[in-house]
Amino acid sequence: MHIRSLQRKKICILGFGREGESTLRALQKYAPRTDITVADRNEETSARCQVLGVRFQVGPEYLNNLHHFDVVIKSPGIPPSLLPLYNLKPKTYHLVSATQIFFDTIADTGATVIGVTGSKGKSTTVSLIFEILKTAGKNVHLIGNIGNPSLDYLKFAKTGTIFVMEMSSYQLMNLTVSPHIAVITSFFPEHLDYHGSLEAYKEAKRNICRFQQKTDVVFYGEGADAIAMLSPGKKIPYSEKDAPVKIDETRLIGQHNLHNIAAAWKVAENRGIPRTIAIQAIREFQPLPHRLQSLGIHHGIEWIDDAISTTPESTIAALDAIGSRVTTIILGGLDRGYDFTNLAQRIACSSIKNVILLVPSNVEVFQDSGPSIREALKKTKVNVTPIDAHSMEEAVEFAKINSQFSIVLLSPASPSYNMFKNFEEKGDAFRLCITTNTVSHTVL
Repeated sequence: MHIRSLQRKKICILGFGREGESTLRALQKYAPRTDITVADRNEETSARCQVLGVRFQVGPEYLNNLHHFDVVIKSPGIPPSLLPLYNLKPKTYHLVSATQIFFDTIADTGATVIGVTGSKGKSTTVSLIFEILKTAGKNVHLIGNIGNPSLDYLKFAKTGTIFVMEMSSYQLMNLTVSPHIAVITSFFPEHLDYHGSLEAYKEAKRNICRFQQKTDVVFYGEGADAIAMLSPGKKIPYSEKDAPVKIDETRLIGQHNLHNIAAAWKVAENRGIPRTIAIQAIREFQPLPHRLQSLGIHHGIEWIDDAISTTPESTIAALDAIGSRVTTIILGGLDRGYDFTNLAQRIACSSIKNVILLVPSNVEVFQDSGPSIREALKKTKVNVTPIDAHSMEEAVEFAKINSQFSIVLLSPASPSYNMFKNFEEKGDAFRLCITTNTVSHTVL
């Protein structure tokens, strides 16, 4: 659905976060004669809408009467399971996403989209690709989850422009077009509460390459072949062995990052980027915040922020990456039904002496993963007694007393939403609790 085709339509922007606001800006610029209503659960949205001069329906009944609109543009954060509860006539309107509108609008501009998805590693991979292309002097823009919303970049779409786009399963769901170059970093169960089942999650991921042309290409890591095989284009596997550098030649922590480097290099190679330029960009690449990020030494302890690790698999990778000096790990968050058995087994063969579980005070409202982690540790017979902390302050204070001359790792193995807005907020809270009224020293 081209954005200009929305002219004179009755539009509902469903969800008014960062992407919803971007959608409103794009509609006002490219389809100014649309009739726009914003629907959002947050009642505070009404004040913003009044300032912006658009109609709104907010609060508990924000999903009512969607069938009155010609087009509903759904933000990724709205679970699809909510819609059937409120729509008596779901086929009377078109349900689209900002991502779909972006792809349809730039289809004939000659711009190229490199889309990256995966259960882990996509943010680092997409950032590496962007930095390599930028170093090579390409006209490149970083958009999507890690960059700015895609509709903010419509004006840049032309022949020679490259958009590097991080694409979550939320954005891929119901998409009917795929990027010219797709990268699938990995695949394992995640977001099952949103999608409803593992198969539904996999189906969403498949849209990264399902609609490619024969001239397109998909790069895929280990475990993602079942998704990549759906592409009618060229299929190129990659592994850590394809990385053009050793990990100690970079500023990244952990051997697992060679997998991300390999993906970025294979894409760069496909785009004709000289190996020397790619290596230069990789070596100069700065690690992203909240991804095995050392916060320095405070109180005689090195603190590492890995708040991005919201699954057991990614926390295991974090422990594999930083070796045996971790004596305290902070886990816990929203309960998404993950199996923590493998993580418990990894903790059992580590140097970890303290497991701190972040547990919300109001457990009746917020389902947390603490009980499941505790049970997995018990079944695995890990010689550690988990400690509950009802705030980040409590967790850090306990760690200060019990983790001298070692590493404290925040790597939750669970989403952050039961106590924090997102993983960034959780990581920022971790840093603040550590650094307030302290003096930082050289990293060990």
